[in-house]
Amino acid sequence: MRLGTTILLSLLFAQAIFAATVTTNKFGSLEVTKESEDILEKEVFFSEDAQYYDYVHRSEHLLNTIDQAKKNKLNLRRDITTCETESAFGPTDEFQFTPIFVGKLLNDESEVSYEGQCFKQIKFTMEHVGEDSVKVHIDARKKRSTFCKEALFLSTTVRHHVEYLFLERKHTITFKNLDADDFIDLDLGGIRMYLFCHSITESFMSVFNTLKLFIGGLGLNPKYPVIGSHVPEYMQQANRHFIKEVFGWEMEERETREVVLDESYIHDGDFLAITRLDGLDEIIMWGTGSHVGHSTMALWIDDELHIVESQDGWYWPKSNIQRNTYKQWIEWAKNCDFNVILLPLKDEYREKFDNAAAVEFFETIEGMPYGYHNFLFGWIDTPDDNYPPALPAEFIGIAFELFSELLPSVINSFFVEAMNQRLGTEGYNFKQVVYEAAKRNKTLVQLMAEPEIDGWMYSDGYSYVCSSFLIAMYKAANLFPGMEIQGTEFGPKDVYQLNIYNSTAVLPEQCKAADPDLPYCQILGRYRLELEGYSTIEPYSHMNENCPSVYPEYVRPDGC
Repeated sequence: MRLGTTILLSLLFAQAIFAATVTTNKFGSLEVTKESEDILEKEVFFSEDAQYYDYVHRSEHLLNTIDQAKKNKLNLRRDITTCETESAFGPTDEFQFTPIFVGKLLNDESEVSYEGQCFKQIKFTMEHVGEDSVKVHIDARKKRSTFCKEALFLSTTVRHHVEYLFLERKHTITFKNLDADDFIDLDLGGIRMYLFCHSITESFMSVFNTLKLFIGGLGLNPKYPVIGSHVPEYMQQANRHFIKEVFGWEMEERETREVVLDESYIHDGDFLAITRLDGLDEIIMWGTGSHVGHSTMALWIDDELHIVESQDGWYWPKSNIQRNTYKQWIEWAKNCDFNVILLPLKDEYREKFDNAAAVEFFETIEGMPYGYHNFLFGWIDTPDDNYPPALPAEFIGIAFELFSELLPSVINSFFVEAMNQRLGTEGYNFKQVVYEAAKRNKTLVQLMAEPEIDGWMYSDGYSYVCSSFLIAMYKAANLFPGMEIQGTEFGPKDVYQLNIYNSTAVLPEQCKAADPDLPYCQILGRYRLELEGYSTIEPYSHMNENCPSVYPEYVRPDGC
């Protein structure tokens, strides 16, 4: 859709004759605003023309609306929420940055009312007006103070608008230039309303604290204290604080940082589970309820012990699906401040493990890229019950659509290719995926929740994250005969909860001396790793294809 010369001249005429204000908003759309003491009327002309598209403003909007939030005490999946009831932690805590979903308008009979930050009463309704327009009515009443204002984010999956309410009055916003695809999306998902809770100062501090989780450990040289592969002290402590707030788990500091094992103690298929206090592992842990963030496996190849894994950490010397000798791997792991536990297979699973078949399978996928294509989908099994409180499910499509404009190749790899797999389509972009799903009466979050299938061929090969790679290796080694199991549906927690590990193993004396209360050996790390539900769930067909992971209890129903 383009805004031509005629429309532009008409807008300029309206501005001159009717005292209307014409501006370009943060999404590149033109806004025509007329206001009086009693009512504000605004027309928003959506445009996809690059002439009206400001990437700087779009980037600023991303920074101020999507850059994570921490709502880690209450669940955002109710229809109506308020900042007062949701803000269990202060606004400068990590991740306090995403707007709160307050409701959606599905048709002309819908109505949403809620209590805002500035106005005690805010009511939304909508009406279809003409073939290409929808009008939203907002009535804001009972202002709390003279100078407060309300910031709202109104959105379909692919159309977005930010509105500020300052005066106690009625507001009408007419969204124009909608096409047939927009109405398909609108009929299925409606117009969604989000509330911003905090001031710019508080938001800035929230971003600062969030960045502390990510900016350390960006290089490969361990000699440098902040840019090196070691995790800076302040970053480790920020992440320990985050873990304590999320899980109530106080990570104990260990006196022994390394336990040296004879390689003969380590067998094919033993699981090396890892946590690095770098912010990324902690996001995985928050979303899944896991106490570890990375998964690797022991494999003997040509009479030499190797660690095999799918890895793409910026701190790691190699990328992709890879093998490294145990000796080399341990040195790199120490340089990266890994906390590592060794989970041995039960004797019956060691006997089952087919080394030759595992090595043969590994050699067919060695060098394939890390599984960014399905990174989310070992975690996302349900439309509503897998998202951390920081990210309402309703905001997922909006976030990906915004990022798809700024980083199209990244979003295509990280998200869109997997959606094409589910739809059986090829080469669809984000918007085409949304519209195709809507035609099939599916929302984007419903599509995301569909099982990821092992063996889907992506543009650069099979796609395995660390934990799904581990399960794929177990399948190749014949640990799950006769079962239909998708490795791509397993996160790290799903792996260590499998009842295939020896929870009563006789540990070497050096392991018991370092960590007398652990049922496994922690071979590296400053902080002790404790696993809830370790080796408790028997494997079964279609395991982990529809499991919720709702913070803070992360209850896993039987048979999910």
